[in-house]
This record gives sequence, structure tokens and C-alpha cells, in this order.
Amino acid sequence: MIRTLLTSRWRLALLAGLWTIPAVAADLTPGEIRDELVGRSITWWEDGGWFTGQLMFMPDGRAEITVDRPSVAGDSGRWTIKGGEICTEWGDIRSGIEKCYSVRRNATGQFVTSGGNVFQIRETGV
Repeated sequence: MIRTLLTSRWRLALLAGLWTIPAVAADLTPGEIRDELVGRSITWWEDGGWFTGQLMFMPDGRAEITVDRPSVAGDSGRWTIKGGEICTEWGDIRSGIEKCYSVRRNATGQFVTSGGNVFQIRETGV
């Protein structure tokens, strides 16, 4: 009887502990990338905050980016999704070399790329 009671309490404690384990963020699927990022105004910054700017992925595959800091610049290019990653190729940035990144949503609703950039959707308002 005591053994059964202890075993039951152990199981209950184990189950209670499982409810407190935080969910592990998963990479966005290609559909989620399209739904969440395409056609939206995005403020972006490097994880360390050195570079910041604005970004837009258009539904037709065009992309526009501005760098607001450390110096002002802008570029246009193309985006696509390959193997579950968003890929960008800019006219001048990175000398036109394509780079691809997985994307995850963090606990505050921002999107974090495997390349260390953070995307935040800019809400349009009055």
C-alpha cells in the first residue's frame, strides 16, 4: 500500500513537472514563413544591435532592404524559400551572393534567423 502510494505520488510529481517544461521553438515551415513575413513591413536588427533597418519581402519574390545604422544604405533583390529556409540575394549587399536562413519565433513574437538577425513586424497605424 505504501509502495503504491509512493509510486503514485512519484508519477504525479513527474507529470506535474512535465507541464512546466517550456516548449522548444521550432523552425517555421515554408507556409509559416510566407504567412508571417511576406508582404509585411519588417524592422530588423542584428542580434548584437550593431546593424538595424527595414525589410520587405514582396509576394512576387522581390525584396527591399534598408540599413539605418551604422550608416544609411539600401538595396533591392530577390527572396525565395529553399528547403524550409528563406533565402535572399541582394544587388550590392554580399556582392549578390545568396544566403539562406532558418527562422524561428521567439517568446516575444519576434522572428530570429539562424544568421543572428531579429525581425519584428511593424504594425501599420493611423
